[in-house]
Amino acid sequence: MAILKGLKGLGRREVLKLLSFGVGAGYLNVVCENQAWAVEDADRGAGTAGKGVIDLLIVGAGNAGMPAAIQAADLGARVLLVEKNAFVGGMLNISGGHIAGANSKMQIAKGIDDSPGLHYRDAIRMGGYRNNSELLKMSVENAASMIDWLTEIGVEFSPESPFLEDDHEHYSVPRTHAGPEYARSILGPLRIELEKRVRQGNVDLQLNTRVTSLIKDDQAVIGMEVQDQEGMKSTLRAKAVILATGGYGASEKLKQKYHPKIAKSKVVCLPHATGDGLVLAEEAGARLTNMDLFVAFPGAIDGASGRLQHAPRHHTEGIWVNKQGYRFVNEHTENPDEREKAFASQTEFGFFYVFDDHARKQVKLGVIGWDQGRLQSEISRGVAKKAASIRKLAAKIGLGADRLDMTVRQYNQSVANGIDELFARDNPGPALKNGPYYAIPITGSILISHGGISVNHKLQVMDRNNRAITGLYAVGETMGCAQMMGDAVLSGMSVGPAITLGRIVARNAFNYCRQVQTTA
Repeated sequence: MAILKGLKGLGRREVLKLLSFGVGAGYLNVVCENQAWAVEDADRGAGTAGKGVIDLLIVGAGNAGMPAAIQAADLGARVLLVEKNAFVGGMLNISGGHIAGANSKMQIAKGIDDSPGLHYRDAIRMGGYRNNSELLKMSVENAASMIDWLTEIGVEFSPESPFLEDDHEHYSVPRTHAGPEYARSILGPLRIELEKRVRQGNVDLQLNTRVTSLIKDDQAVIGMEVQDQEGMKSTLRAKAVILATGGYGASEKLKQKYHPKIAKSKVVCLPHATGDGLVLAEEAGARLTNMDLFVAFPGAIDGASGRLQHAPRHHTEGIWVNKQGYRFVNEHTENPDEREKAFASQTEFGFFYVFDDHARKQVKLGVIGWDQGRLQSEISRGVAKKAASIRKLAAKIGLGADRLDMTVRQYNQSVANGIDELFARDNPGPALKNGPYYAIPITGSILISHGGISVNHKLQVMDRNNRAITGLYAVGETMGCAQMMGDAVLSGMSVGPAITLGRIVARNAFNYCRQVQTTA
């Protein structure tokens, strides 16, 4: 029997700091592999794989695949869960683990008046009406029971839950739940529940196993070809396959194909997020959806570690200037969606944080992890730029001197007038007039991806003629975050729906397996 040992990984903020502060994805992968689950004594014949035909093949042991495997096993399915990493949990190892839901027991206990209908209306509006109405409705209507189930299996939520999350546009009421250890608060209990099913022989977990193709007969998907870490290939057959492989934020190929401008962003997601499920499904005839949508989070330092501080926690003293030399957003906006959309709309990717010597001397320089010594170090490295005048600074960062000079003069006039006529920035001062002047290059960062596999209300994968591919299902980020979020990033609408729909897709796929068994 596969014996699994526990994870003592890094906290979400610590890992994100490692990534945004310049630690490569390869290093993070090593950290996760060293600290995550490992199969110590894998007896492959003791689980479901040794008992004949498998009911469900689930690809990906992350925040959708794990609850799907648990639910399917409890229904009586024979489950084989394959994972290409040496550890389970996927992005639960590093994400914030925020989950949004209306009418959870915690929300009711705090007297917060909410409803799935209000959650739905908030999400549709905030997502620019690009969300999948049917899937979103299914998710929000089952979110509270999912949150309560997590509590029942031992997930601890912070005393502040539910709350309004500042990293995203606020909902109309507090409905975001999170654990004190971020997503690890969820991963731990899910891991324990999965281990129970593994020990009982209801789930066979195969790590370090990569799926290379899906197998179809004339009517349905009936299995897949896999390859282990030694390069050995084998064929796995099943009555149904569920793709829960995550997004494609770490796939240079897919980003270059669909979003070449955003491909310049720093990768904050884990290295396994290479869109495997999308590629497999498309090769099997599936239709992809929302591939035009992708949100990069502005703020990573281009060429160095660190991250730009944002309102409401920090109000920068300098200005943000695009590569045409103009301001393009209210630097003090407390709406992340406004910041992200303004960033995405720029002709050229990236911008500059421009400030003067007065701002340099402040306790909060404007970049997390930077002080005056760090700034000087990055100037010496050539990442940050310093000049005696705005015109000389423009030359160093490749902007037109007249244009940047005009932008700074216009901003300084706004400070003198007390009104930012361009972007209505509150309290625009102080003016940029105390040289020397500085510029730090800013780029985007990628955590999640919005495009994915098209599915119907049963979470069956749809083909290019908009017909269900029999025996094939998709769930989680594999079907794209835009299905829940639309053209935005909504608090708690990645991890939460993945767990909710992971449990639902297991029920749907198991019902299909029973029909196959009956008619066989």
